[in-house]
Amino acid sequence: MLILLLACTEESKDSGTVPGGNDSADTAVDTGLADWVTPAEPEACGYTAGSTAGDGTATLDLVASDFGWDPGTGTMLETGLAFNGSVPGPLIEANKGDIVTVTFTNDTDTEMTIHWHGLRITPEMDGVMQMMDPVMPGESFTYEFVPPDAGFYWYHPHMSGDTLLERGLYGTMIIHDPSEGRADCDLPIVLDDVLLDEDTRQIAPPDTDMMQLMGRLGNVLMANGRALRSYEVSQGQTILLRLVNSSNARFWDVRLEGHTMTVVGTDGGFIAEPYVADHLLVVPGERYLVLVEATGEPGQSYALLNNRFQLHDDEHSDMMESDPMGDQENPVFYLQYGAEAVEGTPWVQPTPDIPAFEDNIPATFGHQWVLDEDMMGGTVTIDGAAWPDVPMVTVEGNLDTLFEVKNDSEMHHPFHIHGNRFQLLAVDGVPVEGPPAWKDTWDAPPMSTLSFASPLDNPGEWMYHCHILEHAEDGMAGLMTVEE
Repeated sequence: MLILLLACTEESKDSGTVPGGNDSADTAVDTGLADWVTPAEPEACGYTAGSTAGDGTATLDLVASDFGWDPGTGTMLETGLAFNGSVPGPLIEANKGDIVTVTFTNDTDTEMTIHWHGLRITPEMDGVMQMMDPVMPGESFTYEFVPPDAGFYWYHPHMSGDTLLERGLYGTMIIHDPSEGRADCDLPIVLDDVLLDEDTRQIAPPDTDMMQLMGRLGNVLMANGRALRSYEVSQGQTILLRLVNSSNARFWDVRLEGHTMTVVGTDGGFIAEPYVADHLLVVPGERYLVLVEATGEPGQSYALLNNRFQLHDDEHSDMMESDPMGDQENPVFYLQYGAEAVEGTPWVQPTPDIPAFEDNIPATFGHQWVLDEDMMGGTVTIDGAAWPDVPMVTVEGNLDTLFEVKNDSEMHHPFHIHGNRFQLLAVDGVPVEGPPAWKDTWDAPPMSTLSFASPLDNPGEWMYHCHILEHAEDGMAGLMTVEE
């Protein structure tokens, strides 16, 4: 199946703000961005891996420490944290089937574990407290695993995630397959926001019950740890954007002005049938691989724009949360075109063999999770309870199994399941359009029921939770045992 949507062809004049040197800067309009957020100097389009490759191995020493970093305001964050002194942390690059060894040292004053989001690895390496002791301050632990699937993944602490990620602790992973194509610019982008005090420009404390219930929305939008980055490209190139949402609660609804976005992969890697999208909704924890043909005009800038997304919609709720970014589109980063056009590398799309569960819906039913919230009581629940009182779910492994998530609340919840891969089949009984795709994170809209299926081919004890980080910390989480 191939979805064809109208591609956005609007020129850069509607981005609101444009980096220096763009002729359309004179027509810039007010975006609501704080005047203390400044554009960055253009930088190379691509990435540098932090891991060291060997014969079938990839190794990395990973250190979490206090680190003051500048989100684009000109002021270092005094309570900032980082992996290896950078935000995001070092990109881990490996081939599927490699032995990945990460020696993690905790040089902070907070105990933590590291979760390898989306990887189907063994439970004892998954980085949740139910399967391992936390790494205490001053101590080290060696994670070793073999990624079985190519794709784009990320890593982050799985304790106190609502505060540690906000302070800068996250990083990305690329697991390659020999058959995959190569782009002229392969650009991992971590979409994140941070809530700063407008007077001190420091991270504002999560000091309200409402923020815990609604999730923290920031007032600075960032790509790879900084607001208003600019990446150098040339007309004719192929660009692969690897998007991941590491925000506490923000749902990113993005489009790239003046360009067509072609989705070539999702959470679980490349898909066999790419499709064109005029915009993408990327929920916390979710990933997309997006191919962009560099068709912009030499010397011009084009923004990735984020549109306001309401976590409580007016169809289901009288409560509408306030977004400090306002209701208008806001620029996140720019593609800055050089003066010359080049002959780019043609993209070769991998053709993974992904079974279509929609054509063969499993007869075995695993579980229906029920999500709910009590706005007056300030609680969020799964199956009528909060962690650690959520009942264990037990299912048979290595068997195609159907699941449901029933969201009885008035709020969107991004649902994430560790350790196995899934296909979203239907929302409220209506089949999902698009080609088969492996997922581990997806949006559960208000008052809706999602149907999804999995081969459950990775046995063990796995956590599942809402990926609004405040909700996960407040108990919207549970455990599922996939039996051998």
